[in-house]
Amino acid sequence: MNKVVYVSRGGNTKKLAESIAKGVGVSAVSVEQFDKSKSADILFIGASIYGGAIDKKMHDLLSELQPSQVKSVYVFGTSAGKKTALQEVKSILEPKGISVSEDEFHCKGSFLFTNRGRPNEEDLKQAEEFARKICIKQS
Repeated sequence: MNKVVYVSRGGNTKKLAESIAKGVGVSAVSVEQFDKSKSADILFIGASIYGGAIDKKMHDLLSELQPSQVKSVYVFGTSAGKKTALQEVKSILEPKGISVSEDEFHCKGSFLFTNRGRPNEEDLKQAEEFARKICIKQS
């Protein structure tokens, strides 16, 4: 089973999560709704950058995850700048033995007057295709 979990403050990461979930064939759930009791073969983590770091709720969820709960992780998200959540997610999960792929999906996200209209329809199509390819490659 594959899962998609995300945190979205402004709605950008939620849009990506829904597209990723469509590509995977599952529903995206917010970090508050995530059920840790069921394991995942592939866990897509929507973690965007807020003030230079990922959201505390996502950080807390990642800190609680154990290798028995997830086989591999793929990160996706948005940001107003170029920084992605990949390295921070890796720094939390890899010391515990959870594999985090270098393959990630990241696009610009609108914030105040920056990157208006992003993620756009093309970004969402690319996110869906990214997830679809990951699932095909893993099967």
